Amino acid sequence: MTATSKDPTLKVPATVRYAGWLAMAQSALGLGYAALLIYREFTGHGADGVVKADGGSVGLVGMGTAVYFIIIFGVVLAAAISMNKGHRWGRGPVAMLEMFLLAMAYYMWSADQMVWAALAAASGVLGLGLLFNSAALSWATARHNS
Repeated sequence: MTATSKDPTLKVPATVRYAGWLAMAQSALGLGYAALLIYREFTGHGADGVVKADGGSVGLVGMGTAVYFIIIFGVVLAAAISMNKGHRWGRGPVAMLEMFLLAMAYYMWSADQMVWAALAAASGVLGLGLLFNSAALSWATARHNS
């Protein structure tokens, strides 16, 4: 019998759905931060006192960061939704976000932001654990072979 979308062995495991929901929450935070940066630029608060830039490029720092966050977290949000629906595409971008969170946690730790570092690291480790357990790997393998 060939594997089809109606094959019960291809049902999305709970751990993969949880990883998708976690990535959606992480993406919502990233997109919310992008909205905050855009709001600050339009209200004139910009990067005053936060980021130093030369000359007239101060306004571009906040907007550039916001655009970057919209692209990255928009892709991860779409990937998490796709993954939760049982599609092939999605696991890679979500896994990459979780790995980046571990790198960010190290950076935060080195900047003496222990609480934020611990939260970011815990979130990244949880996401990776949900994506790379045996049920999730079996599901991904079955989806790839279908």
